[in-house]
Amino acid sequence: MRRYEAITVFLLLVGGVLLPVAGWLIGAAMLVGSSRWSARDKLAGLLVWPGGLAAATALVVFAPTRECVYVDDASGHRHGGHCTGTALSGWLGVPLLTVMIIGPLVTAVYLVWRARRAT
Repeated sequence: MRRYEAITVFLLLVGGVLLPVAGWLIGAAMLVGSSRWSARDKLAGLLVWPGGLAAATALVVFAPTRECVYVDDASGHRHGGHCTGTALSGWLGVPLLTVMIIGPLVTAVYLVWRARRAT
């Protein structure tokens, strides 16, 4: 695999994290312009998980948090309480984050495999 293909896969995977939007778009343009991959490979690289790991990073960094404040009475018991914000529940957030990481990684491995096979 040549350096050009390695940089292309790297930008497709983490370009959107390093240079939001532009990094992934540069990788996408390099993928489309390369003669190393077939049309099917290019479609997989562009459509399986557009943006690479940028969406997973954004979910971790910018996910809304939930904060709850409870009132303790004189006897030390908590009651009432007020919660603000919204948060992804664990049953949804963890699988979603897992898919958002595995999708781009599988796509990157596939593109590397196809590029090495084409040599």
